[in-house]
Amino acid sequence: MARESQISKWNSPSGLLRLQRLAMHGLTQAEICEQIGVPPRTFRRWCTQDPRIGQAVSVGAEAALASVENALFKKAQSGDLGAMCFYLKNRDPEHWSEHPELRGYDGKVVFVDDIPKTAAPKSAETAVETEQPDHP
Repeated sequence: MARESQISKWNSPSGLLRLQRLAMHGLTQAEICEQIGVPPRTFRRWCTQDPRIGQAVSVGAEAALASVENALFKKAQSGDLGAMCFYLKNRDPEHWSEHPELRGYDGKVVFVDDIPKTAAPKSAETAVETEQPDHP
């Protein structure tokens, strides 16, 4: 029950702000739990009990992602070829894929996991011999 009483420390305005800042620094939910000394299961329960806790972490994580995306965009705009390629391949894979042969009938990129599996061909040892008529 001691951990349950800790929720009041983290759903206060200052606690929510600290959780948001931890997420803004790129910490995962598991790392945040480690930092605040709470097991992940308890933290998930807190997020269910008080959605403001999960929202604080989400807002922080979105801000961190936006910051990195902005830095990548600035680097791509400055002429960094690697950043330009990475940005284009991830933002517009329909036009910038390195593997245009991996496109479906609709023109969209097909991922290997999406291709249906087929039966392996029979090996020569397990193939059943079939009689073929002689042709003159």
